[in-house]
Amino acid sequence: MGVFEAVALVAGVAGLYLWNLRNAASNLNYFPGDITGFSLSGYSPVITADLIVQNTSNVEFTINSLAGNVLSDGTIIGNLSNFSPVRIPANSQGVLPLTFTLQPLGVVNDIISIITGGSGQRNFILQGSVNANGIQQTLSVPYKVGA
Repeated sequence: MGVFEAVALVAGVAGLYLWNLRNAASNLNYFPGDITGFSLSGYSPVITADLIVQNTSNVEFTINSLAGNVLSDGTIIGNLSNFSPVRIPANSQGVLPLTFTLQPLGVVNDIISIITGGSGQRNFILQGSVNANGIQQTLSVPYKVGA
């Protein structure tokens, strides 16, 4: 086997590995977990909640970061983030803690009153990007607060 053939073989194996990794990352399943806390940062309400990440592949992932926006009825009402790496073992699930920093708007007051024991319901969408093993993936998760 010549040098060219060896380089082509290594490049083919690396390409196959990266293709498999990207495919596995795109199949991670995200769904809302529990709301774990509420606080104020100046005038901005801050909600902490869990995001469950399910991994059905044979590849272990580390979620390095996640950032995005919180939308309610198509309006951006805040930001969400996590920049602490979380390991998701192969064929398993893990919990990614999120921090929601909300804008002091009327809709946010509705959400806070529902969380703190009021009645009603509010649907919102988490949209952003996830860095899983260095691969950027889009995130879109519907989230419902209230009954």
